[in-house]
Amino acid sequence: MKLKEEIVFLEIRQMIYAFLGSAFLNPPNSSQIQGILEQKLFVQFPLELDQADFLKGLKLLSRWTITNEDSQLEDILSQLQQDYSNLFVGPGHLLAPPWESVYLTDDKLTFGSPTLEVREFFRKHGLEYERINNDPDDHFGLEMEFMSKLIQMERHHLENQNLEDAIRLSNEHLFFLQEHVMKWADRFTQKVAEHAGTDYFQGLALLTRGYLTWDYELLQNRISLSNS
Repeated sequence: MKLKEEIVFLEIRQMIYAFLGSAFLNPPNSSQIQGILEQKLFVQFPLELDQADFLKGLKLLSRWTITNEDSQLEDILSQLQQDYSNLFVGPGHLLAPPWESVYLTDDKLTFGSPTLEVREFFRKHGLEYERINNDPDDHFGLEMEFMSKLIQMERHHLENQNLEDAIRLSNEHLFFLQEHVMKWADRFTQKVAEHAGTDYFQGLALLTRGYLTWDYELLQNRISLSNS
């Protein structure tokens, strides 16, 4: 792949991770949902993948887009915000807790050792997240946002033809996926897909799982080739 094509490819991956970060980290808001519907994001998605979960998710999201084209934004938001609260916020039992520690520690509570490991990894790359509601650092949305930031830094080095640092960041991306995201993403997205009350969040969960599977394999193959 030529340098310019690689930079564009990184930009697309960065954009998708940034979107996933925002979608899981924050409740849906009017400007976000209006933009998605007006731009028909899921009908004209910027990445085409032959991956089963990704395609199922995109189909659900496209259906959600078409179904809601003529609906009142206020009604759409009300449904999505209720679904988001039921899944990730509460009150009461969360249908899909969005924190790594809940899935990877014996007591299944927040602020476990994965939280501290993730926080340290963020700091290593000059990133610290101040969450108003004191969410732990290992929130799925923050991990997606971090992936976007890593790709942004990799793209910057590539644009300046600093190949060594670009490769180093690609390796870091793979390491973080390996040691954190991929250890719990399947279980988390499965819970979201099973318990979501809207096509939007069910589709988002499947698209996310498919995209992460693809991106992880992509990085593994690229690094394997570069080391051979």
